[in-house]
Amino acid sequence: MNTHEVKKTMVKDTLLYLPARIIEGLIGLITITLYTSFFAPEVYGYYGLITTTINISSFLLLGWLIQSVYRYVNSYDTDKRRTLFYSTSFTLWLSANVLVVVVVGIGLLLTGRTREDYINELLLLSLFMFVTYNTSQVLISVLSATRKTKLLLFLSIFSVSMKLLLTVFLVHTYQNNDYTPASAVISNIAVDFIVIAVIVFRIKIYKYFTLKYFSKRILKKFMAYSLPLVGVNITMSILNLSDRYVITPLLGTEQMGIYHANYTISSTVFNLILVAVMRGVYPSILKNWRQNNKEQTEYFLSQAVRYYLLVSTPALTGLCILSSTVSKLFLDAAYFENGFVIIWVAIGMFLYGLAEYSNKAWELTSNTKPLFYNTVISAVLNVVLNIVFVKIYGYRAAAVNTALAYLVYLALSLSRSRKILKITFNPSSMARIVLSCVIMGLVVWTEIRFMQISVITLALSVITGCVVYFACLTVTGELKTEMSYLMNWIKSMKKQ
Repeated sequence: MNTHEVKKTMVKDTLLYLPARIIEGLIGLITITLYTSFFAPEVYGYYGLITTTINISSFLLLGWLIQSVYRYVNSYDTDKRRTLFYSTSFTLWLSANVLVVVVVGIGLLLTGRTREDYINELLLLSLFMFVTYNTSQVLISVLSATRKTKLLLFLSIFSVSMKLLLTVFLVHTYQNNDYTPASAVISNIAVDFIVIAVIVFRIKIYKYFTLKYFSKRILKKFMAYSLPLVGVNITMSILNLSDRYVITPLLGTEQMGIYHANYTISSTVFNLILVAVMRGVYPSILKNWRQNNKEQTEYFLSQAVRYYLLVSTPALTGLCILSSTVSKLFLDAAYFENGFVIIWVAIGMFLYGLAEYSNKAWELTSNTKPLFYNTVISAVLNVVLNIVFVKIYGYRAAAVNTALAYLVYLALSLSRSRKILKITFNPSSMARIVLSCVIMGLVVWTEIRFMQISVITLALSVITGCVVYFACLTVTGELKTEMSYLMNWIKSMKKQ
């Protein structure tokens, strides 16, 4: 596939992912709005701790497997090779989950009498949620790497929608949301289980999974690639999520709930952008890398960064300008803190997203040790800053520390990865993006100053901002190539 075709594929896939991720983001905002109205800050703080702990434990225990599956699934392209690959992958998955369920289950049985019944139920549900969550993540990595785009997008939207709807139903049915977030946890378990079932039967993984075909050779390949990632996963978990475990003992679960709700707004927006662009471009970059063309890989990776900046820079601008409005509209009054956390977390997530692209240099070369060193430095800095300043300045200090830690992480990643793969930032392109964001920002800022705050006016401001930003990019010629690809793609779809 030539350069022109690869770029077309990257643009097409990104354009497919972005609308779906925008829908997910909107549903995510509605979810935060309803959850913060259902659950008091203290109860929502418990939910935040549960989801954070499950994310960390899944990342630590199975993150290396998820990354290995994503990296190598396309290398096994015959039935025999797929049988070896999936048998090995899911034997490892099964072993990890059985071990956790047995160990944690015994621990819960032995210590259950020391806790209230609803706490025991919540802990048991959390164990089930751990299994369904990490299983769905392994299977989603298969869909993403093999470019099962339509199925992946459908399941993503289905997942966030049904989790919200089921939570609403359970909250109104059982009326126990004043002391436990069990309704939200059960919703996660049930919907993830449905997603798992759909993926398994849709791509017929069960045909390739047999315990006796476990391959030590594939295991060694996984370990060679991902063993350093175990350390990276540990330190990344500390970097991304340790602030919750500092805020909770120092300030309490109520303050943790307020911080987590505001943090989630920014992290939701930027995770959606990062995943949408990365899933749209990375399979093409990976395929090109396998063809041993370093120069083209650098070019496509630089293009991927440009696509990320095209989407994330206006998102950052918009969140900074609208942070107070968004916090006021989408969070219950008990969670309102004037948008400070939203702004600083958005800055941090923006920097983290950039670092994820420069990190591809080590992932593509299967030399992930430098990633570990970078995350250790950034994670230690984040923890130290939080321990020192959170007690003095409150949870807002954790948001600022997040941005500082990610800035250090990005600086380390960019400076060290350029020796392997050089990402080129086009000054003219950067200038056009920034100029468009400045004009968009001025228009949006002017709008919100003279309009009464409501969901409708916020929507109008966002739509206006998008139109102005897109118009500026079009006038400056920044989107000339992409518009050409889009028009040709639309024409080809009409002919079909």
